[in-house]
Amino acid sequence: MSETFTKSWRGWVKSSDGYAERMLGRTGVDYRDEHGHIRIDAEAMSSPWNEVVVYLRSLPDTPERPHAEVLDRLRRAFDFAGWQFALDCSE
Repeated sequence: MSETFTKSWRGWVKSSDGYAERMLGRTGVDYRDEHGHIRIDAEAMSSPWNEVVVYLRSLPDTPERPHAEVLDRLRRAFDFAGWQFALDCSE
């Protein structure tokens, strides 16, 4: 079965795969999955208006929640919501 998304009136983008994310104003992403909740540093850009830069350094890399999996999930949710995903890998 393919993944589907819904968007709540509170801003949550929820996946049928069991994770959800939402923008926290202009400075972060709230991410929830089966392992709990994390806040990821991000920045909503003014130009283009729908680009969001996600800061990799703020994303914990653990065996149960590897960077690659979370980033892939964020990209899919962002695509659904109409946001452009950009990754900042600087320290």
